[in-house]
Amino acid sequence: MKDFKYCIWLCPDANHHWNYFSHGFPAHLSLKTNLDYSTALNLFTKIKKQDIEVEFNNLMCDEDKNLHSMFYTLKCPKNKPDWWPKNAYIPFYYKYNQKILPGEVHHLYSNLKYKKGMLKNLFLVKCTGHFTKWQIILKK
Repeated sequence: MKDFKYCIWLCPDANHHWNYFSHGFPAHLSLKTNLDYSTALNLFTKIKKQDIEVEFNNLMCDEDKNLHSMFYTLKCPKNKPDWWPKNAYIPFYYKYNQKILPGEVHHLYSNLKYKKGMLKNLFLVKCTGHFTKWQIILKK
């Protein structure tokens, strides 16, 4: 399994429509990944919480070692902060050792009604082990 170590996520509210389509994890934009705990904590405390409206661009699938993912790339927001990640995207589906099937792509594309949304919550997340076991350590 891919180990992303500690990550900083920007997420919509828990009851946001997108969270009904993510499988075993909150819908999120990874601001930083593969951090050790002290670096992640330091960066998390420095980032100011702000609401950022995002809009989906393209639905994509990718494979990194044995982790297959389906995600929407994001258009560059109007009020893009300095820490905005290059090639920003929001993942909706992960699978280990299995490709994303055309029916799964069709289901997300056809049923995800809202292509714009507000990201407003910062999370420090331990992303080690199976994605359903990832742990939110801090939030603001």
